[in-house]
Amino acid sequence: MKKYPPYNPPAVEDLRQMIVSKAESNPDGIAFMYTGDDGSVQTVTYARFRADVDAVGTYFHEQGIVEGKHVALLGVNSYEWLATFFALVNGGNVVLPLDARQPVENLIRLLWDGDCAVLAYSKEFEPAIPAFAASLNDSPAADARGFLPLPLTSFSDWVREGEKLIALGDRSFIDCEIDVHDMCALVFTSGTTGKPKGVMLSQDNIAANIYQASQSYVLEGVGLSPLPMHHMFGLIVGHLMVFNYNRPCYIVRNIRNVMKDIQIAKPTCLFVVPMIIETFAKQFRIMAKRTGTQMTPEMVKTALGGNLTDIICGGAPLPVMYVQLFRQFGINLLNGYGITECSPVLAVNRVMDYCDGSVGPALFDTEVMIDEDGEILARGRNVMLGYYKDHDATAEAMKGGWFHTGDLGKIEDHYIFITGRAKNLIITSSGENISPEELEDKFLADPAVAEAIVYEKDNNLAVQIFPEKEAGAPEEYYKALLAKINSGEPGYRQIRSLIIRTEPFVRNSTGKIVRTMIEK
Repeated sequence: MKKYPPYNPPAVEDLRQMIVSKAESNPDGIAFMYTGDDGSVQTVTYARFRADVDAVGTYFHEQGIVEGKHVALLGVNSYEWLATFFALVNGGNVVLPLDARQPVENLIRLLWDGDCAVLAYSKEFEPAIPAFAASLNDSPAADARGFLPLPLTSFSDWVREGEKLIALGDRSFIDCEIDVHDMCALVFTSGTTGKPKGVMLSQDNIAANIYQASQSYVLEGVGLSPLPMHHMFGLIVGHLMVFNYNRPCYIVRNIRNVMKDIQIAKPTCLFVVPMIIETFAKQFRIMAKRTGTQMTPEMVKTALGGNLTDIICGGAPLPVMYVQLFRQFGINLLNGYGITECSPVLAVNRVMDYCDGSVGPALFDTEVMIDEDGEILARGRNVMLGYYKDHDATAEAMKGGWFHTGDLGKIEDHYIFITGRAKNLIITSSGENISPEELEDKFLADPAVAEAIVYEKDNNLAVQIFPEKEAGAPEEYYKALLAKINSGEPGYRQIRSLIIRTEPFVRNSTGKIVRTMIEK
């Protein structure tokens, strides 16, 4: 395919300007939709969203949550989560979005590491609040009140109290001056290969990436993302980019209900990770088996709401076979690449500028290069401020003025290809470098393989495979597959050991396999 110019999306100066401009230009337009507790579809206009953010932000200011206070945000996807995020960052505070799947003791450690003694949380976490209080009352970040819990179930109360304050003339939040280059979000990486680091992002970083991503893709209808809001791809691309395009964003409150939500929202575009694509493909196979027919584009479109034309996928490697499968169904599956430190998107395939197997061209207004060691480097406004309280790690990551992603890749024509992760490299005793992801892709190309991980064991290569259960293949099948793959590899890349798993690998919230938790 050929390059073509960027689209011309609405400008994004900062997150406050984005809200104000939409409320002024399209006050009655639908900004968000979601299914309420009673099963009815709720809608929120741009004007209502601005008013709610102003009210909650004013209430928080009155409560002393101001001047760079660090506030953790823990909860499932919801309108309240999103409005609270904006109320905090546009009030000059720093938000720590937390992964709701983490054990409580891990979350407490992140609050300590992030100098945070204020926690906004959804009702699912009420039983854990005493544990947070016991651990954080005496933390360095606590004020005279100690640990401060902010239950999102009180959101409507915050709005009412804030509206009263505004009516009395309180403009402390509305007129709050924000330096867009200061940290507004402290996002701890998932830690698939080590201890999580706190990524410091500014409003300028986030605004830049919203605009950059919008230059590569135009949304014409409803957008829907089932990804957790604490994850930057789910938040910034799946929700904020949709908002910036003046298009309705459907909030998936429970991923278990995503197929029902898709039927309600009838989205034009989905924003997902590969694990969700794998689930869709599996459901299509089940549907075909039940009906005794091949899935047609019409059947797939109907199953996905009827209006779907595009799926943007990121967060983890995506096998090419899925891109080609969805193309057969008349749906563009646009694979992209990002990393939290880059707010997060760096590259994405475009509707008319794509290359199968790649993660697409770099976003406009970003720079991507490959260094002499094959590592992907990036530079641009979207690149983080640094790692929180970790000068050495920041200096290492930003050597030469470029962010070192830790990912290995290559650029052919103008398309970026990911070949592995530097930290996952296996170095043999003879000095050969082996990217396990390259070998894993060969296994994953077989429909009888659901998951595969290649690693080093006793100075040799080994592979663990979790079978695709529907395939019903015997162990001999996988031994033969291993022999076939080995036959095309040089001696130093021969895999000597095979383990067939009975349970899937442990994954983080974005679907990446946590390699440190693999029993070898």
